[in-house]
Amino acid sequence: MRHLHLHFCPLLACLSLLLAPFSVSRADLVTEWNALALTTMRTNTEAPVMTRDLAILHTSIYNASESIRGVYQTYGFGGYAAPGAGPAGASYEAAMISAANTVMQSLYSGSSAAFTSLYTTQLGAIADGQAKDDGIAWGTSIANDMLTWRSTDGASTAAGTPYSPVGTAGYWAQTSPAGALLPGWGTVNTFAIPGTGAYMSSLPGGTVTAYMLTGQYATDYNQVKDIGASFSLTRTSDQTNQAYFWAAGEGTVKTTGMWNQVAEAAAASAGLSVADTARLLAAVNVAMADAGITAMATSYDTQFWRPETAIANGDADGNGSTDVDVAWTPLITSPSFPEYVALGSTISEAAATVLASYLGDSVAFSLGSDINGDGSTDLTRNYTSFSQAADEAVLSGIYGGYQFGTSATDGQLIGSAVGDYVVGNNFALVPEPAGVLLVMLGAGLFLFGPRRR
Repeated sequence: MRHLHLHFCPLLACLSLLLAPFSVSRADLVTEWNALALTTMRTNTEAPVMTRDLAILHTSIYNASESIRGVYQTYGFGGYAAPGAGPAGASYEAAMISAANTVMQSLYSGSSAAFTSLYTTQLGAIADGQAKDDGIAWGTSIANDMLTWRSTDGASTAAGTPYSPVGTAGYWAQTSPAGALLPGWGTVNTFAIPGTGAYMSSLPGGTVTAYMLTGQYATDYNQVKDIGASFSLTRTSDQTNQAYFWAAGEGTVKTTGMWNQVAEAAAASAGLSVADTARLLAAVNVAMADAGITAMATSYDTQFWRPETAIANGDADGNGSTDVDVAWTPLITSPSFPEYVALGSTISEAAATVLASYLGDSVAFSLGSDINGDGSTDLTRNYTSFSQAADEAVLSGIYGGYQFGTSATDGQLIGSAVGDYVVGNNFALVPEPAGVLLVMLGAGLFLFGPRRR
């Protein structure tokens, strides 16, 4: 069960906002950058890479805002120190716009014209003057510091990390001409969790061989063999739609982008301010980034085979309850990396956990999906809660025939744990001055109070 974290704006923080220089506060300032980023990343950007790049974008926007506003604590982690106070009187909106543009121009220089256009349009809504100029300069500085920190995070070498298949029963074998996807991604530096080790899970039994001999494996095997087959007679039409809806293949915004779209819609529905929208998207994307790193670390550590390989070799797994079918094919093409744990499941649960923590779980929304990667919406589904959507995303891989049930549910547990950690340790309100003063007074009384003679 997810816990609802309620956040209230301290009175003094609210008063400080009232006294700040007036500017046009539009929540779509953030969502416009988010939407453009998703459009840019649709092609040739894999889901784990998207999570990293979107986390860089949105933590930069968030820090640009909060270092000036001072309502929420700025983000920092590891070798990246949280920025101090920005220039007094600077426009935090100009800083956010500048930070967003700087990040995207650096990460996706091929789309420079689109970023420049949005940057110019948004800045045009802010009155010229010192506040605007200071905001622009500060936002650029914030983004460059973030980019410098992440430039050595291991992402650039993840795809080139050598990978050699084990080649024995139970271990992953490539099911398409595509090479192994991002075999080194599990070593990319995290954004919030102390490391992946405490969050990684293992197969029932602890090893590939031990899991294949269990009743749980037989259950997982026969479930996906039945309901995930390309011509399954038991999968319902709605389950088929769910499989295609969450497949998120090349040319789409991927699972990462779909949850960003959910966050955009939820922020708008809740009437969040531009700053609170920035905070929500920063938290969601940091959680998805760390969930993705953990999932990929687990996948290449375990190296478990995909259902289509398993079912074609059901006579080699040592389990008498798994019948072979060499002609079996999945409904959805298998991703080109090891099966355990499910990446989409892990990312989805991380995002849903953060959204539910910030806004409450019972938020109704509609979400569209691009099935064929042409940039248009092919299916739209309606949800009554974030957890409902996440649960559907978890099951979709089983319906699609490329995920075992244990992998899907274990990924969900990882995503929940990562999401909870991000919410509990980042993006919190700045302590009220009165509270800090009381602590200081208490310390003073302790140090300088009456002493025995």
